[in-house]
Amino acid sequence: MITAWAGGLARHRIGRLLAAVAGIALAVALVAALGSFLTASKATMTQRAVRSVAVDWQVEVQPGADPNAVRSLVQAAGGTRAALPVGFARTTGFTATVGGSTQTTGPGVALGLPADYRSQFPDELRTLSGSGTGVLLAQQTASNLHAAPGDTIGVRLPGAGLRQVRVDGVVDLPQADSLFQKVGAPTQSQPTAPPDNVVLLPAARFASLTRGATDVTTQIHVARDAKLPADPAAAFTSVTGAAHHLEAKSAGSALVGNNLGAALDSARQDALYAQILFLFLGVPGAVLAAALTVAVASAGGERRRREQGLLRLRGLRPRQITALAGLEAALVGAVGGLAGLGLAALTGRLAFGAASFGAGAGTWALWYAVAFVLGVAVAAAAVLVPALRCAR
Repeated sequence: MITAWAGGLARHRIGRLLAAVAGIALAVALVAALGSFLTASKATMTQRAVRSVAVDWQVEVQPGADPNAVRSLVQAAGGTRAALPVGFARTTGFTATVGGSTQTTGPGVALGLPADYRSQFPDELRTLSGSGTGVLLAQQTASNLHAAPGDTIGVRLPGAGLRQVRVDGVVDLPQADSLFQKVGAPTQSQPTAPPDNVVLLPAARFASLTRGATDVTTQIHVARDAKLPADPAAAFTSVTGAAHHLEAKSAGSALVGNNLGAALDSARQDALYAQILFLFLGVPGAVLAAALTVAVASAGGERRRREQGLLRLRGLRPRQITALAGLEAALVGAVGGLAGLGLAALTGRLAFGAASFGAGAGTWALWYAVAFVLGVAVAAAAVLVPALRCAR
């Protein structure tokens, strides 16, 4: 009987069945494609945010605290790949005598970098001329002093007087804004621009140069390799929680400048816009396709009532009639769902080179499963529910 019923549907209701299948396929394809694309986009946002940060954390050692103890605490924190101490010293000015003329600049900053700093944080510095190691001048400072590699400049430090150093190279600081941030200060209290005058020194040279100087601080620059969730909001929560945990564990001896958290905060705002786009594009489209399916199925209500009456006259019980209606709904839902998944996969393959739209295997399979279940539910609402109402 079931086979005969399915064959009769295919012969006498092919137009209406195809219309219902098309509506379900559109709803399934929209949900599967947009859901997979949204998830892949959010994961890409997280990856881009992580790659955009040169130094994940800048942990500033507070006055009176031991820098070595703070560094040990940072190294023991979960997810820490590298933790290197960097000295910061405020200068009152730089001088240089080049070509018979003397140039003098205003206040600036001297940095003390360990030997392996550039290998651990390669995006923080970019060599423009001369050597990439030794005493390095920032590009703007070299321009202000008319200095080049091989020239000697003077660095004035409060409490230590004027110290002479020979320039080995000129570098660019692509992320100077975050490098010279005021750690722990709110956004509106950050400096409007990084300092123009910066000299970078090897750690040993920095220690001897700043001996006796005042206004010298130490930061621990941290690179993290902790696995983050694909969702920017979840990744932001994870990174921020780890930073707060470190501050609490340090008992006031360290303050964390969370550059990675700031980048992820911006990314999660973009992800929120993507979710809103999904709601405004995917959900109305899926609802419209489902409504089309329901309208097509409802158009045959009178015929369905006559068929159910004939089936009762032939001796079929209400439970058997319901089973036949369930068979019709299952056929429409399964065929429409599979067609929709195929359409979504084809769209992903043509537009992004992958049926998953770039999402992970687990996430992609989840969205496709949710979309298929949605298609079956729409078929049940469009075909089975009216049949049950007619049966009553």
